[in-house]
Amino acid sequence: MPLYDQIELLCQAINAQGQGEAEEILARAREEAERRLQEAEGQLREEIARTRAAVEAQTRLEARNRIDRAELEGKRQVFQTKEALLNEVLGQVRARLLAWRETPDYQDWLRRTLPATLAQLEGEQFRVLAHPEEEKWLTPELLAEVGCARSCQLAFSAEPDLPPGGCVVVRADGRMRFDQTFAGIIDRQRETLRAEAARKLWGS
Repeated sequence: MPLYDQIELLCQAINAQGQGEAEEILARAREEAERRLQEAEGQLREEIARTRAAVEAQTRLEARNRIDRAELEGKRQVFQTKEALLNEVLGQVRARLLAWRETPDYQDWLRRTLPATLAQLEGEQFRVLAHPEEEKWLTPELLAEVGCARSCQLAFSAEPDLPPGGCVVVRADGRMRFDQTFAGIIDRQRETLRAEAARKLWGS
C-alpha cells in the first residue's frame, strides 16, 4: 500500500479514536452536569423548605402573639367593665342608704346600733361624731335614752369631714373608736358586697 494511503488510514484511525474519546468526554461532562444540576435543585428545594418552615413558624408565632394580646385586652376590658358595674352597684347602695335616712326605720337603726357599738368599747363617757346632717336623727333625747340604758354619757359632735349616714363613736380619751358610718360599714363589707353583687350579676 502506498505510504500516502497508509498515512490516510492512520489519520482516519486517529480521528475515529479522537471522536470516540471526545464523545466519551462529552458524555461524562453531561452526566456530571446533570448530577450537579440535580444536587443544586435538591439543595434549592431544601432551602425553600427550610425558608417556608421558618416563615410559617414565624407567622404562627406572630399569630399566636396577636391572639394572646387580643385575649389579654379582652380580659382587661371585661375586668374594667365588671369593676365599673360593681362600683356602680356600690354607689347605688350608698344612695339608697342615704335615702333610707328619711324613713322612721333609720332612727330605730341608730337606737339599736349605738348600744351594740358601745359594747365594743370600754368606758363611761363617749363622743358620737357624725356629719352635721346627722344631728337631725342623733337627737339629745336619743343619746340620753341610749346612755341611760348603757349607764354612760354620750355627747354629739358634728364633724363635716365625716360622710353622711351613721356615726363614729369615740371613747372620751380618744383611745378607742368604732366607725358605724355607712361608708365605714360598706368598706368593711366591701368584698362580701362585691361577691354578692357579682354572683347576682354574673352567677359567680
